[in-house]
Formats: sequence, structure tokens, C-alpha cells
Amino acid sequence: MRLVRSSRLPLLRRVAGLLALLALVTLLLSFAVGALLTRDAALVQLIQPSSAGALFGEADSPGVPIGSPQPMIIRDPAAFLPGEGEGGARLVNETYLRERGLYPLQVKTVELVRNLVALGAGLAALVFGGLWLWARGRTR
Repeated sequence: MRLVRSSRLPLLRRVAGLLALLALVTLLLSFAVGALLTRDAALVQLIQPSSAGALFGEADSPGVPIGSPQPMIIRDPAAFLPGEGEGGARLVNETYLRERGLYPLQVKTVELVRNLVALGAGLAALVFGGLWLWARGRTR
């Protein structure tokens, strides 16, 4: 019993070749889009501005740090506070972000999505490329 009729092999070969090519394009685009998104990333320390620093004699304190510094993508320059945190991290007003509904995007999230898309596209390229080669060999 034949798996695919020989009259349908040319169609299968064309479709598999097209899907393999699209998977390769998707693979390349995933890295290009990831690089485009992360080009403006900076090491950021979120700060909750407060006047508590003035109560304890720390007049130059910008506020209370939230979490640890993380590489993030924040495109609104007004969100940044003057000065730097530990390790040269840029200080960001967390209240400003929350009030305006802005959510900083972590670089590791972009990298995770990019890697998952690249993995899926790479596997699809292998499967459809293998199917294209198989169908090509059967039509000769």
C-alpha cells in the first residue's frame, strides 16, 4: 500500500518546499525582531518614590528600590529618574509607569519568546525540508 499517490507527489513537494522556506524565513525573522526589540534595553532599577528618605536624613535618596536591577525595555524617557543605582542601573519611577499603564518589558521575556519561535520554526524547517527531500526522491 502506498503512502501517497505518485500523482500527488509533485504537489506535496511544492507545498513542503514552500512551508520549509517559510519556516526558515520565520527562523531568521525571530532573531532579527528579537535584536530590534532589545536594542534599547538598559539595566533598570525600579524605584518607589517616597519622602521616607527625608525622614531618616537621606535627603538625596530617590526612593525605595523594588526588587533587583533587571535588563528591561522602557521607551518613555520621562520614566527615568536622575542618578544611578547599584551597578550603574538607571533608576525608573515605578509610580509613573503604573499611573500611565506602561509595563516595562524584560529582556529575558523577549529572549524566551524568540527562542521558542526559533525552536518551532527550526523544527518545522527540518520536518518540511525532510518531507520535500523525500517527495523529491520519489518523483525521480
